[in-house]
Amino acid sequence: MGFRKPMDYNSVQHQIYMAGVELHSKYNDGWNQWAIKQDLYKLKWLLDEIMADSPTFADEEEFLKKHEQTKMWRTLSK
Repeated sequence: MGFRKPMDYNSVQHQIYMAGVELHSKYNDGWNQWAIKQDLYKLKWLLDEIMADSPTFADEEEFLKKHEQTKMWRTLSK
């Protein structure tokens, strides 16, 4: 059985990004914003479960460290 990539990252990332845009839109009421936030929570919980059960890979620590540094620089440059 060959390699199979089960998702298109760009499509998934765009859908989540757009949910965030709608969540912060002043044109949506609290009812709609809460429904969007609930969907985002459900995705987060699903990802947390999947990541907790996944193996650790060789370059993973470096990848995560680089992300934390990028996040820190974004915070400091605000």
